Amino acid sequence: MRVRHVLPVVVLALTACGAEERVPETAVDTSCFGGRVLSFRDLVAEVVIPTGETCEGGSFQVVFSRGDDTLSVLTENRVGTVGFIGTADVDGDGRGEFFVSTQSTDAEARGALFAYTETENGIGRLAITPLDPAQLAGYAGHDRFGFGGGDQLVRAFPRAEADTAWYGYSHGTRQWTAITRPSWLR
Repeated sequence: MRVRHVLPVVVLALTACGAEERVPETAVDTSCFGGRVLSFRDLVAEVVIPTGETCEGGSFQVVFSRGDDTLSVLTENRVGTVGFIGTADVDGDGRGEFFVSTQSTDAEARGALFAYTETENGIGRLAITPLDPAQLAGYAGHDRFGFGGGDQLVRAFPRAEADTAWYGYSHGTRQWTAITRPSWLR
């Protein structure tokens, strides 16, 4: 009776010993934020800051992989720290889009939003239209990003008038539109 219980434990132990841990191809500076790994179904994106760069500026890399295959390594220049990192199917094509935002370390904390998508031709950058001049009225930086219902990309930032501007991105019209604060943000 005891032999039956020991055999599955031995098989599990051998399986765990044989499993290989995925090591990032680029060294990660863990003092900034460590590495962050996102996945959408079987597509994995790992965001890393190369060793030797400061948290306040330099570059970051997004390593895309599926299983043991590295599909793409995209390098971006940044001014500021890496902030929001997220994934959702914002264009409704069944494949996830990946987002990384940065924020400068000055008082205005302005930054940039980087977006990536998988196409038939591989991984590429997804163009996100910037806010228009009217939407930037009173803009004071400190952008926050997230996702609302229906995988909508949501952007919020305080305005000089002390209220908060809320915008949702429409992939179909390629524009930010004013929205009320979503009751449920994820």
